Amino acid sequence: MRIRRWYIYRAHRALHIERGADPHCPDCHGEGGWWEGSAVHPEEPDVVTCPCNDGPRIRIPLGRRPRTSYSAEPPF
Repeated sequence: MRIRRWYIYRAHRALHIERGADPHCPDCHGEGGWWEGSAVHPEEPDVVTCPCNDGPRIRIPLGRRPRTSYSAEPPF
């Protein structure tokens, strides 16, 4: 789910809340980053993240892991 710049999603038994890129950023124009080619390997560009995309990331765990029930019987 997306609410303005905030993304909320559920993954790995947790609720994740993250802030996205600023839509009014003059550097990335709301894209969150850009591709930059290197002089050594121009065919393999690197992605550069914009500083406006560095926001808080919150992880809220949902429930506990189930406890394993061990047998009272000796292992061997």
